[in-house]
Amino acid sequence: MTGASTKAMLLVEPQRFTRTSFTLPDIPVGGWIAVEATGVSGADAQIWAGNNRFIKYPLILGHEIVGRVAKLVDDSFDIEIGTRVILEPAIHCGACRRCLSGLHSCRFRSPVNSYGRLPSTEPPALWGGFAEFVYLDPGARIHPVSDNVEAPVATFAHALADGFTWAVELPDLQAGDSILILGPGPRGLAALIAAKDVGAGWVGVAGLPDDADRLAMAKELGADMVVDDPDIADAVANSLGARPRVVLDVTRDDPEALHTSLDLVRSGGTVVVASSKGVRATNQLFSDIILLKELTIRGAFGASAGGYHWATKKIEADTRLDSLVSHEFPLAEADRAVQAAAGLFGHDELLTVAVTV
Repeated sequence: MTGASTKAMLLVEPQRFTRTSFTLPDIPVGGWIAVEATGVSGADAQIWAGNNRFIKYPLILGHEIVGRVAKLVDDSFDIEIGTRVILEPAIHCGACRRCLSGLHSCRFRSPVNSYGRLPSTEPPALWGGFAEFVYLDPGARIHPVSDNVEAPVATFAHALADGFTWAVELPDLQAGDSILILGPGPRGLAALIAAKDVGAGWVGVAGLPDDADRLAMAKELGADMVVDDPDIADAVANSLGARPRVVLDVTRDDPEALHTSLDLVRSGGTVVVASSKGVRATNQLFSDIILLKELTIRGAFGASAGGYHWATKKIEADTRLDSLVSHEFPLAEADRAVQAAAGLFGHDELLTVAVTV
């Protein structure tokens, strides 16, 4: 494979993709994955728009990668060539303080050691899923996924892994617990699925009026309450009759969601903040509410290995998930895929987006 040419969509600056060819270089460790499909998330839309101040351009977008192991040059991975895998976004050097502390944001490479975030000036350049091949770093983690699942559908395993980690693992959600999910996007829906899977007694999902299709899907997936009204408190009170033990914020670019989370969660409860606000700051936060209600606040960045293990099994077993990837675009139309994920073409029937190779 060394010396072969591979196509990629290079984001050279905010809102400008260029079709580019790269030559696969000789690599001393790791391997190559032939990309089949890549999910497009709100975080990708932020980078495309230029709303992530930590990102360096140019880069290849796409961190929700599904593909097949095409080449291995050493014994970093005990897996057969041709196996379809889910590639975790986070790459772990295993030696820095963040890795040793079990965090997902390794800084061995700048700005963050993660697929879809590293600039293409970092060898061997192919760090994102909007390409025919992506480098399999020795510090990457991969999870086999069934060939019975179509590649675009398999990309939703990334959202499922996040949903399980954020809604179940971080707040220690137990059977019978109550959880309110702010944001009915892919990870909000995934969190709903995960919470119901472990026996949550009540799951509410809140969105906006233009989230009608996503909220309808949340209802189909078993939500006990969906609401698109700004007065979420009344809806929760009428449905649950109390404040939820857990509130999960998976909104996009909404700094006010943190205020809502702290207000609605019950005393002694847990707020999980899993949404990036981009360049928008949360203002006038009166922190006394945290100590008076004796709250636990958890930041969520990435999924655990346990989340991915659950997700790869769930994506094969639950046929309802086949309909959750609502839009597919070929690699050459990566710009339209990101714009669709950002809602620039409207929100009707928009659930999740994938780019196929």
